[in-house]
Amino acid sequence: MVKTGDKEIEELVQPTIVETEKKHKEILWTTVRVHTDKAYGSGTVIYSGKDKSEEWHTYVLTCHHVIAENIKVETKFDPRVGYDIKKEVRVPAEVEFFYYDKLSICQGVSGSVKADIVAYDVDGDIALLQLKRNAQVEYVANLFPKDYEKEVHVFDKVWACGAALAHEPIATEGIINFMNELMEEGVEYWMSSAQIIFGNSGGAIFRFSPERNKYEYLGIPARIDVSMSGFSANPITHMGFFVPIPRIYKFLDNNFYTFIYGKGTFESCNEARDKWRKEREKLLIAKYGGSPTREEVKKKEDEEE
Repeated sequence: MVKTGDKEIEELVQPTIVETEKKHKEILWTTVRVHTDKAYGSGTVIYSGKDKSEEWHTYVLTCHHVIAENIKVETKFDPRVGYDIKKEVRVPAEVEFFYYDKLSICQGVSGSVKADIVAYDVDGDIALLQLKRNAQVEYVANLFPKDYEKEVHVFDKVWACGAALAHEPIATEGIINFMNELMEEGVEYWMSSAQIIFGNSGGAIFRFSPERNKYEYLGIPARIDVSMSGFSANPITHMGFFVPIPRIYKFLDNNFYTFIYGKGTFESCNEARDKWRKEREKLLIAKYGGSPTREEVKKKEDEEE
């Protein structure tokens, strides 16, 4: 029998404690629950920072289908043009944070904050929420760096975290088991064996980067495979598809939120976004009489062809 002194035992145990705490701070505690009147899902805090006027801005990524019911197109009178036009109405979602004791013991919801839907992509199933609260959020996910996808491979270990079945955040472990799965309209997803279920949508897949010594946000769980048995659909929880990080960066770029990953400032991105919106609004009013529905756009495109 090999005898080990108390000091040697402490040296063996300490790295495990440090690693466990790291997982909590960089994975579990960055996860939130997102809900609307009709749906529950998950989200991840990806940014919390100050602007030049010292106000805090915090952003959460989720799936579009989690908050889809809060986006509507209504016909309203616009005094600028003098007639009724179609306008998009976005009802804020609720983002819930959780309180933990002894690292892992979830003691319930520590607070619920309304969040504006500031950007979304229907086909890509991505949505960005901005908290309606001028306060710092301490735990923010580390984004996997842009254009570093070559580091990611099948067999890499990953962790999924989300409010599965509207539960408090649950963590599961697996590997990346497929990349470049093309769904409808050629939209790319990656697959993980970290088990997910309904409610995980909008959460996150994390991968540890030894190069940067961080658990990094790699994508958004969005759908799972199902097996049909008669009239019922059985979810295959170890075949979970997630929005990969390259699509997330493209989404942030297209919507002028590049300051989230360190490119530009909050103010410069706001200016670029406002300029684009004004130009787009003029075109939409001229062509459709306001913000069109997807069906109206398709109909117009078909007519022009």
